[in-house]
Amino acid sequence: MRNFLLLLSVFAIFACKDKDSGISSSNYELSTNGLVLTKWKNETTTALDMQADPTLKEVKTIGQGAFAGHKNLKIITLPTQLITIEKEAFFGTSIKSIFIPSGVRVIKQDAFNASTLTSVQFSEGLTDIEEGGFVGCQIPLLKFPESLQSIGARAFYNNKVIVEVVIPKNVQNIGINAFSNLTTVTFKGINPPKVNTPFESVTRIFVPKGRLEVYKNNESFKKYANIISEEE
Repeated sequence: MRNFLLLLSVFAIFACKDKDSGISSSNYELSTNGLVLTKWKNETTTALDMQADPTLKEVKTIGQGAFAGHKNLKIITLPTQLITIEKEAFFGTSIKSIFIPSGVRVIKQDAFNASTLTSVQFSEGLTDIEEGGFVGCQIPLLKFPESLQSIGARAFYNNKVIVEVVIPKNVQNIGINAFSNLTTVTFKGINPPKVNTPFESVTRIFVPKGRLEVYKNNESFKKYANIISEEE
């Protein structure tokens, strides 16, 4: 009986140790200071909760190409302290839905390009979505935070399911072909942002009351003048 209890005690100690240690460090590579996830090495991972791991929850940057090509990855919870999602971080993954934490300021070039995202939830604090950030992602609804300032070229290009989008008042720049297949765009800014033919198929543009002529006479919006009207 005494030996049996001893075995149980040893098992309990090791079980607690495994639980406390979290995700095995053999699955990933971190920067020297532990703040950048430079590479996720386990290509069989299907779900990952970074916030639940005592080491990964401290990560502030998802490094360039860290998860690129991991087609088995379908679910991920990002750490709440995250600030930056680097270039091609999730390129070609099978993630369907993602929540971007409030600390994230920049989503860099091609971060989610060629992934299978159908839902993304942005948080206040995000200022920049860089070129090609969500190319090919079939996301039917986009709700941008008021903090957003820039939408890069081709950011949401080849999204065939979205037809309408609202551009927050603080957006200052929208790059070429940022969206495709849109029919309706509503601008909330008193002053027009700088745009470079960001819409391929838009048929209606709504602007704030009293700002119709300002938008129509803006150099960037002249080509859209005949489809611009004030919000009701």
